[in-house]
Amino acid sequence: MTRASQTLAIAERSCRARPALLLVHGSLASGRMWTPYFGALSTAGELITVDLHGYGASPEWPGPAPMRLADGAALLRNACAHRAEPVHVIAHSFGGAVALRWALENPERIESLTLIEPACFFLLQYLGPRAAGALAAIRRVADGFDAARGNADPVFAIQRFYDFWNSPGSWSALSADRQRMLLARHAQVGHDFTAIFAERFSPYALRRLRQPTLIVTGSESPQAALLAGAVIADAAPEGSSVSVAGAGHMLPITHPAELTAILRARLGIAALPEPRAA
Repeated sequence: MTRASQTLAIAERSCRARPALLLVHGSLASGRMWTPYFGALSTAGELITVDLHGYGASPEWPGPAPMRLADGAALLRNACAHRAEPVHVIAHSFGGAVALRWALENPERIESLTLIEPACFFLLQYLGPRAAGALAAIRRVADGFDAARGNADPVFAIQRFYDFWNSPGSWSALSADRQRMLLARHAQVGHDFTAIFAERFSPYALRRLRQPTLIVTGSESPQAALLAGAVIADAAPEGSSVSVAGAGHMLPITHPAELTAILRARLGIAALPEPRAA
């Protein structure tokens, strides 16, 4: 082999070995939510986004079988099928629960996990009385999407869901068009909750998760999100956590600068240069 061909082969191996970044959204969002991050993260590797069932370009979960987190995990697996190397996963809320399920099923496909307030509310049952109030609060939100348990009023359910994760009155501040757009996803949010509460893996199962796992939370988030994240950070052997001061559950939207800094540091991307003074 000539020196030139050796150099080319090394460069090709280096390119192939560079992990991609898989970006996963939560309920009532789509892969487009990550667009503001593309510029800051693109130097880390290929960026892969996915639309979970019922969002963006993906159709609503068809049934008749109830949706499970494994069904969302299958979408992640397909999105990364063209990559031979493991990927860095960055996932928010419901997408975080889906990503964690995929990581447990296919640990060899994961380089690292960054889960932003993963909606693993089924883990709260393992915390006993100290999580009882938080579990009851998120179950009340979920029950609004279940005709057998809630009041079967889609508008009320979506409004309570939206205000729970943002702040009271947030729904009323939306335009009528935006409200109609979100209301059209009512059934899919119900499928998401069904998948969350049907999950059965315990904190003990997370001990198999050997990849670096970072939990990102907002200091002002509901206890259901904070406690679920703490369970994962504590149980994963390489788990850690960081809190964004003043942020809530929707911190990827409300605090992009802070999250960008966290992600760039995690992925080893050099800090963005400070703008020059005029």
